[in-house]
Amino acid sequence: MTSCCTSSAACSGNNLFFSRWSNSYGKRFRRKGLEKAQKRLLEGVRCEPLQAREVLDIGCGVGALHLSLLKEGAGRSIGVDMSEGMIRQAQQLAAELGIREKTSYLLGDFVTLADLLPESDITLLDKVVCCYEQLDPLIEKSTVRTNRIYALTHPRDSFPIQAAFKTQIFLGKLFRWSFHPFWHDWERMKSLICSKGFHLIYENSTLVWNVLVFKRT
Repeated sequence: MTSCCTSSAACSGNNLFFSRWSNSYGKRFRRKGLEKAQKRLLEGVRCEPLQAREVLDIGCGVGALHLSLLKEGAGRSIGVDMSEGMIRQAQQLAAELGIREKTSYLLGDFVTLADLLPESDITLLDKVVCCYEQLDPLIEKSTVRTNRIYALTHPRDSFPIQAAFKTQIFLGKLFRWSFHPFWHDWERMKSLICSKGFHLIYENSTLVWNVLVFKRT
């Protein structure tokens, strides 16, 4: 693992919060496999051949998505996450699955690290866009590094989900939590991605999450 984590409050807050839960996430993946939204995201990614594809997994967590793609024939993966605990879990899982040599990891904020990274065939952002206060730099720097498939999940734009997220945001600010989510204009986000040379090829949803897969035009 290469460590380039910034000293920003956002980076350290994410590291503290998600590292605390990393063991639980790792145990859950070992026991149950992919979450429902992740299964649907990979369903959309599989619209294109996976063989030998290079994968960039932003906010990779314990590695569930890129490790699954590597097992299905993808060539190599780079996982980026702000959480030391999540990356440790991803490394352990990669070793357990016998594919550690196909993976590499960076610790830190993708927006800060983006210029250090090679281009990818497939870019994944699972439940990441709601972790960034400034969404535009994340979209701009991740789309420019993506040659073919750009896949993400974001909170569904429904009244109950929006109310739940905004309550968390309010409480997080009030009690100065180390991490709280962010709510964005998701239709504007889709338009921004399309303006970078992509078109939507797959859309699905779960109770909480909307799944989008784009292909470079």
